[in-house]
Amino acid sequence: MNNAADHNVEVSDQQLVEAATRGDRESRRRLFERFREPAYQSAFRVTGRHEDALDVVQDAFIRAFDRLAEFQRESGFKTWLLRIVTNRSLDVLRARKVRLAAPLEAGDEEGRIEPPSPADQSDPARGAEQAELAARLQAAIDTLPPDQRTVFALFATGGLSYGEIAEAVGIPIGTVMSRLFHARKKLHELLADLAPAEVKKTGGQAV
Repeated sequence: MNNAADHNVEVSDQQLVEAATRGDRESRRRLFERFREPAYQSAFRVTGRHEDALDVVQDAFIRAFDRLAEFQRESGFKTWLLRIVTNRSLDVLRARKVRLAAPLEAGDEEGRIEPPSPADQSDPARGAEQAELAARLQAAIDTLPPDQRTVFALFATGGLSYGEIAEAVGIPIGTVMSRLFHARKKLHELLADLAPAEVKKTGGQAV
């Protein structure tokens, strides 16, 4: 690869990583553009808050770029990045529990901040319906234990296979399947009145 910045040529993840490891800024920017959406979606599903997810994504990419020399090429960059996203998201959850254990001043510091809605602005009623469904789905996901929530986030919004999730989280594939089964079962119970098609529109995949 003579020039990672040549946008007329489709560049593989591996090529971008190699160039980014050498300090190529354009390659790092392209890696960020390529994977920021699955990173954000995974972080949001785990943390449940827009601002926390943005912080996680920023921190995860900084850490990933700082540690590119440690990246094992046998693993895909996306899998490796989402492992960092997952660990950082769980750190945020643990820190939030510590904050909640302390007295809070009056206010809405812990109020939920939903991500921007992609709903069609020409149809406010439709947009409101989609926002309500998205809020219900996230509220249901928030009830899952962190280990199930993480596996569900990587499967539903990170787009990883069972094997990739196992690698990212560091658990056997059988454990991934078990956690995902229980997570989906719980979500089906909480969202029993929603048709699968509706759920797909709010979460990327049916639960």
